[in-house]
Amino acid sequence: MSRSVWVWFAPLALAAVTAAGCGDEASPEAPDLAGDPGNVAPAAGAGGGASAPVGPGAGGAQQPSGSETPNAGLDGAPVDGNNAGAGAGAAGAAPAAGGATGAGGAAAESGSPFPASVTRPRILIIGDSISAGPGCYKKYLLADLNANGFTSFDFVGEYTDDCGGGVMHGARSCTTAQDYVQPEFTLRADCGGGTYPGLAALAAEYTPDLIMLQLGVNDVWNGLAIETILASYGTLVEQARAQNPNVVIAVAQIQQIRPMDAGGEATFARAQQLIEAVPAWAAALSRPESRVVVADLWTNSDVAQTNDGVHPTEEGAQRMGQNWYTALSTILPRD
Repeated sequence: MSRSVWVWFAPLALAAVTAAGCGDEASPEAPDLAGDPGNVAPAAGAGGGASAPVGPGAGGAQQPSGSETPNAGLDGAPVDGNNAGAGAGAAGAAPAAGGATGAGGAAAESGSPFPASVTRPRILIIGDSISAGPGCYKKYLLADLNANGFTSFDFVGEYTDDCGGGVMHGARSCTTAQDYVQPEFTLRADCGGGTYPGLAALAAEYTPDLIMLQLGVNDVWNGLAIETILASYGTLVEQARAQNPNVVIAVAQIQQIRPMDAGGEATFARAQQLIEAVPAWAAALSRPESRVVVADLWTNSDVAQTNDGVHPTEEGAQRMGQNWYTALSTILPRD
């Protein structure tokens, strides 16, 4: 397993149209992207080898693995978080009740959630296609963080950004929370196939101080019970703490989704039930030494800003980056 370092997080959206560069949805029972061409094996980044970062919190150049191909990025070059959309996300991204600073999340607690020894947190994004590909919110999150004085952090993970933003991550398309609970999981052939590490293995490899957990879209789309999804979330928290007792977990209240299939309305209703249950779940698991923070991606999201009712357009990705920024700006160290 290779090791790489980069900077910060991401969310989702829904309908039955093909997303640009994303591939077709397999079926209502098998949501999320097939193929996931954006995930490539990373070269060593800051702290893991000789690669030089392209911007604060970003890692070095990445090499493709197997049949996967890297994205050339915007205008053929990586996004530099220092000058990309300065402050664009900070405005209009206020959290909703029960969100990143609500009573249900641990972010309302005062003081840094990290031990004094952690001055440059390592951030690992765990998610599905919303975070993996086309998970373009990551570049907007990075730009918002850097533009507002947050540069002392590194995004780490197995895979490089699919949108040229220089953000490493641990997300794979077509996945559920149940997949990441396993030591490793195998994707269907129409999702690109292959076997990939679960959270426990990724946490052991990349030793994150902060995990951005953005799973649940495929879970609710597949009709899983809310209790089952929350149980998987809980197992993931336990696995992360087994590697780092002081790890901070930022769990997403997923964005609004309404798949363009016969079950679209029912999926939307299940997604709403899930996000309403997350704050109380987070409060029950949060500890002073290992906070569980809620990131509200739901309130300030719009199904109209998706290509297919699930996967965001560029406008939707920018809004998702703003929402993640709102959550992370309450816990990351500012320069």
